[in-house]
Amino acid sequence: MCHIKLHVPPYVTFEILQFMEIEEAIASSADNQEQLVLALREKLRDFGLTKNESKIYVYLSKSGPQKAIEISRNENIPRTETYHLLSNLELKGIVVPSVQKPTRFSAVEIDKAIEAIITNQQKRIEELKNLKNDMVELWRSFENIRKYSKTEISKFETAMRKYSKSEKIRKNFKASIKKMKQKSDMLDN
Repeated sequence: MCHIKLHVPPYVTFEILQFMEIEEAIASSADNQEQLVLALREKLRDFGLTKNESKIYVYLSKSGPQKAIEISRNENIPRTETYHLLSNLELKGIVVPSVQKPTRFSAVEIDKAIEAIITNQQKRIEELKNLKNDMVELWRSFENIRKYSKTEISKFETAMRKYSKSEKIRKNFKASIKKMKQKSDMLDN
């Protein structure tokens, strides 16, 4: 508790002095609580939550189940963004919606929330490991293309367009011959 020397007039009773001490302790406690909330939000960001996701999670942990509109108002987050954030938090497994209407959202206990975040991060790492070979192959293709000059690439692109056009012409020509042959066969019968 923080003690402050006050100039107290003689008519102030002991009860008023006690009330003043309690009031100061509450104010100090509120400051400490706000600092704690900010620290919790920051730590949650270390676990991959965005600033607003961490605001919502801590708010729901403090206040209990809430409707999205209440969360939006109390945390000063636009309503549409609040719905999006709640959906993200639900996918991460750290917020759960109620089944009744209107839907109320609740925060999962912190140990379960952290475990869910870690599990999701581990899955993401496995996905990245699986994509590694594809990325390396793609990068090598890119390196091979970089070896050619812009002029060479332009010539190649022009040749591909011409080939593509000639391929279309060839296919159209084949189709025309086939149609003429069919008409010819019909006339012969």
